Amino acid sequence: MEGFVSKDRPSIPKRAPGDPPPKLVVEAGEKGDRKAQELGDLYFAADNFAVALEYYRRALELEGRRGDRRGQESLLRIGTQIVECLRHRGDLNEAVEALHDLHRKLRPHVTREQIGRLSSRLGILLFERGRYRAAHRAASLAYRLLRDTSLNLDLGHTEMCLGAIALRTGEWGSAREHFESAIATYRRADYQSGMAAAYNNLGLLHKNQCRFKESVRFLEQALRISERSGHFHDAATYVHNLGIVHDKMGDWDLAEEHYRRGLQMYTEVGYAAGRARALSCLGNLKRKRRDWVAAEELIRESLALATERGYPRETILAREALGDFHLDRGAFAEARREFETALAMTDQVAPDSDLAVELIRRLGEVHLAEGDLALAARHAERALAIARRLGDRIEEACSLRLIGLTRTEEGDLDAARTYLDQASGILEQIAKRYELARLCLAAGLAWRKRARRGKSRAILDESVSYLRRAAAGFESFGLWGLTAGALLELARSKMLRGLVDEAVIDLDHASSLLADHDDPVLERGVEELRREVEQGLIEGTAEQSNEFAAFDEIRRILRVEDGEGTVQEILSLLVRRSGAARGCVVSPASGDGGASVLAATGMSLRVAQDLVREILARIGQDRLGSGPVVSSRAGADPRFRDFPATHALSPRTSLAIMPLSLPSGLGGLLYLDRPTDGPLGPFKQREVNLIAVLSNYVAVAILEQQRRELARENVSLRGRLLGTANHHGIVTRSRELLEILSLLERVGPSDATILIEGETGSGKGLLARAIHASSNRAEKPLIQVNCAALPEQLLESELFGHVQGAFTGAVREKPGLFVEANGGTLFLDEVDKTTITIQGKLLQVLDNREVRPVGGNKSTKVDVRVLCATNVNLKTRIARGEFLEDLYYRLNDICFRVPPLRERPEDIPLLVDYYSRRFASEMGKEMGGVEPDVLRLFAELPWRGNVRELEKVVKRMVVLANRAEPLSLRLVPRELLRVEEETSESPATLKAEVAKVERRLIGQALERNNWNKLRAARELSLSYPTLLQKIKLYQLDRRVFVRQRS
Repeated sequence: MEGFVSKDRPSIPKRAPGDPPPKLVVEAGEKGDRKAQELGDLYFAADNFAVALEYYRRALELEGRRGDRRGQESLLRIGTQIVECLRHRGDLNEAVEALHDLHRKLRPHVTREQIGRLSSRLGILLFERGRYRAAHRAASLAYRLLRDTSLNLDLGHTEMCLGAIALRTGEWGSAREHFESAIATYRRADYQSGMAAAYNNLGLLHKNQCRFKESVRFLEQALRISERSGHFHDAATYVHNLGIVHDKMGDWDLAEEHYRRGLQMYTEVGYAAGRARALSCLGNLKRKRRDWVAAEELIRESLALATERGYPRETILAREALGDFHLDRGAFAEARREFETALAMTDQVAPDSDLAVELIRRLGEVHLAEGDLALAARHAERALAIARRLGDRIEEACSLRLIGLTRTEEGDLDAARTYLDQASGILEQIAKRYELARLCLAAGLAWRKRARRGKSRAILDESVSYLRRAAAGFESFGLWGLTAGALLELARSKMLRGLVDEAVIDLDHASSLLADHDDPVLERGVEELRREVEQGLIEGTAEQSNEFAAFDEIRRILRVEDGEGTVQEILSLLVRRSGAARGCVVSPASGDGGASVLAATGMSLRVAQDLVREILARIGQDRLGSGPVVSSRAGADPRFRDFPATHALSPRTSLAIMPLSLPSGLGGLLYLDRPTDGPLGPFKQREVNLIAVLSNYVAVAILEQQRRELARENVSLRGRLLGTANHHGIVTRSRELLEILSLLERVGPSDATILIEGETGSGKGLLARAIHASSNRAEKPLIQVNCAALPEQLLESELFGHVQGAFTGAVREKPGLFVEANGGTLFLDEVDKTTITIQGKLLQVLDNREVRPVGGNKSTKVDVRVLCATNVNLKTRIARGEFLEDLYYRLNDICFRVPPLRERPEDIPLLVDYYSRRFASEMGKEMGGVEPDVLRLFAELPWRGNVRELEKVVKRMVVLANRAEPLSLRLVPRELLRVEEETSESPATLKAEVAKVERRLIGQALERNNWNKLRAARELSLSYPTLLQKIKLYQLDRRVFVRQRS
C-alpha cells in the first residue's frame, strides 16, 4: 500500500539529496556503537537500505554486549531499524525472522511497552505479506498495550496498520476511524510525516470508494504537509497516488502529468523503488491508450530498474503489468509466462499474499481467454481459497467473477448466475461500485458470446441487462471513456436481440461522450457498428425477434389490471418497434364527426391534433377508414405536398396511417412517421406489415379504455343518484369511496382479514357493516367491540371468554365474543389500543382458528372472519414496539383507507341533505331546505370529527330550527363560525405550519426521553447542536411545556 507508514525521521541527521554519506570508522565500545548507528541512519535516510543494514547489524552486535536498561532501549531501536531496512528492501520473510530474533534478545526483561512496539511492527510486516487476519491480531495486541502510554509514534503506526487492514478487507467505516485517530495521535507527537501518511491513506480510502473529489482533497493535504516539512520522498509518493486517482477517474492527461512529476521527484531524491513504480504506472496508462510501443518500453524500463536494484515487490508488479500488456494484445503465451514468473517470485518473498492471489487469478483469466476452462477454474478456485483465508473481499469477489465467467463458457448458466450474484453481492456490500461495473461488463460480454452459440433471446436479455448496469455504473463516476465502451457493447447486444432502435440510441449516447475525449479505437468501433445498422446487415435477424418481442410486450401491457395509460404504452411500443420517430392514436369524437387524439409520442397532443385535422381535411374520413395510407416521402406525394409549416410535417418524412376498427362503426386512426434521411430511411414493407398487425392491439386497448371510463361513469352516476343512503347505509358520491364500495363487492364474499384505516368519525364502522353484509356470512352475527373502551383483563375475557374461577369475580363460565361470532364476523374497532399480550393471543387465534378461554386448558375451534379498524399509523406503533409486526401483516390481507370528510367535500351537500331529512322526519318537522351559505361554510371547515361531527351539527341545527325554516348560518354553532373566521382572517403560512409541527414533535420526543436531549436528538435523527438551536428557537422549557400540555 503506497505511503502506508512513512519512515521515522526525527532522529535522522539532515543531508542534501545526492550528498554521499561520510565515511566513519566504527570503533569497539559504546562510542563505536553510536557511530555505527549514525552511519546506519544516514544510509537509511538516503534509501540505501543494504549499506544501512550492515551498519545497524554491526551496531546490534556491539550493543548486545551490554545488559543494562539503557542497552535494552538501544537494542530495541537498532533492531527495529534492521526490520525497517529489510521491509523497505522487500525481504518480508527475513524481516519477520529479524523481529522474532530481536524479541528473543530482549527476553527475559522485555516490558509491556516493548512487546507493544514489536507487535506493531509485526502487524505491519504481516499486512504487507497479505496475511490480514494475523496482522489484525498482532496490531490489535499492540494497540491494547500502547494506547495508555506516551509512545505516540508507535501507537500511530499501529492505528495506521489497523486502518490499512480494514481498507483492504472492505471495512470502510473502521478504516476511516483508524486513519482519523492516527492523525490525532501523530499530531500529539508533532509527527508531520505520519499525519501526511494518514491523510494519504484517507485519500486512498475515498479512491477505493470511487469518491474521487474527496480522495484528491486528502491527497493534496498530505502533499502540502510533506512539502512544508521538507519530506520530499513522501511528497513524491503522494504525487504518484494523485496520478492513480486521476487514472481511475479517466482523466488520463492529468494522471500522466502526476505520474511524470512523481517520477521526476523520485529521481531527485534517489528513490529507485518509487521510480520503478512510477514507470510501471506510466506503462499501464499507455497500455490503456493503446500506445503499445511506449507502454512496453516503460514497463520494461521499470522491470530492469527493479531487477537491478533487487526490489522484489516492484519486480513482481512490473512483470504483472507486462502480463496485462500481453493479455490485452492477445499474446496469451507471453502473458502466461510473465504471470508465472511473477508468481514464482511471490512464492519466495510473500507466499499466499495479496500479490499471489492477484497473479493466480490473472493466470486463470489467461487460461479462460485461451479456452482452457479446466485450468481457468482450477486457478480461480485456488485464488478464491487464498482470498477468503486472507479476508480480502475484493479479490474474493474477483475470483468468484472468474468462476462465474468460466461456468458461462462451460454452458452451466445456473451456476454462472450463482457465482456472479455472489460476486455482485460482495462488491455491493463493500461499496466497490467501480469493480461491480467491471463485473457487469465482463458478464455481459460472456453472456452475449454464449447467446451467439445458442441463439437464445433470454440469454441476450441478460447480456443487455448486465451491460446496461455496467454503462450506468461507469457513467455515475463520470468515467466517460469506460461508459462509451460499455454503451458500444450494449448496442452490439441489442442489435443481436433485434432492438435496433434502442441500439442506435446507445450509439448516439456513446458518440456524444466521445466528442470531448480522444479515443480513436472506441470512435472507430462506434462508427463501424453505426454503418452496420445503416447498411441493414442484420435486418433479417432483427425482423423476427422484433415481432416476437413486440407481441410479448403488448400481451404484458394488456394483462395489467388497472389499465391506466395502456393506449399510450402500446403506442410507445409501436413507435419503438417500427423505428418511427413520432406517432399518435386518434378516436372519433362523439357527435361532431371530428377526431380526438387519445395518445401521442414524439409530439405534443396539440401538434398531433392539428396534424390529424389537416390530414382528415386533405384525404377524408372515408378514405382513411377504407385501408392503410402509406407515403415513402411526403414532399413527393400530392396528398401531403405543400403541407403547412405550422403542422410540423417535413417534406422529407415517411408516414403510415392505419385504420382502427371499433364496434361503434366509427373508425379510429393510428398515425406514425419518421424522417427519410435518418439511418432507417422510409418505412419498408416488413415494417408496414408489423404496424398493420399491431394496430389491432391498439383498437383493443381503446375499447378497454372506453369500457373502464363507462364503468367509472356508471359508478359516479350511481353515487349521484344516491341522494339517500344506499343499501350499505353509506351516503357518498366521492370517487375514492365509491371505488372502495365497488371493491367490496369483490372482497366481501372472501374470508380475507381486512384492516380499515381512517380518522375518527370517518365511517369505518359503516364500512365494516357493509363488508359483512356483502359476504357469505351476512345471515350470521356481526359483533363489534371497541378495544379502547375496556381495560386489558376485561377485554381479554370479553374476546376469548373465561372459565369459572379464572379470576376474582368469575362466578360462571363465559364463552367470549370469538365463540359468539362463530360463523359470522368480529369487528375489532381501535385495535391499536390493545396491549402486546392481547395482540399475541389475537395472532394465535388468527393463525390456528382456535380460542382458549382465560384460565382454561382446552381450545375451541372457531370460524370467524375478523375485521379491524384503526385511526393511527400502525407501522409507527410497530417501530416503537407498541404493536406486533406479525399481527399487522396477519390483519392486513386487504387494507382500505377511508378518506376523511375534508378530502371529499363533494359529499357534504349529500350528507347535510340526508341528515336534515332524517332528523326532521324523526322529530315530525317540516324542513325548508339548506341555505347555500351554510354549504359553502361547511365545505371550508376542517371537520376533525369527520361525518360524526357533521351529523351532530346538523342534528343541533334541526332541533333549533323553526317549522319550515331553512337551515341558515344563524343555526350554525358559534365555535364553527370562529374556526371559519380564524381560517379566513389569518391564513397560516407553510413556514408557520411547519414550525408548529416541528415544535410539537421536538417537545414530544423530549418528553418521551425524560428531557434527555442527547437521546431525543438521536430519536429525531438530528445532530445535538441542531437540537439545542431548535429548543432555543421554539423556547421549549420543560416546566412551561408540561403546563401547556396539561
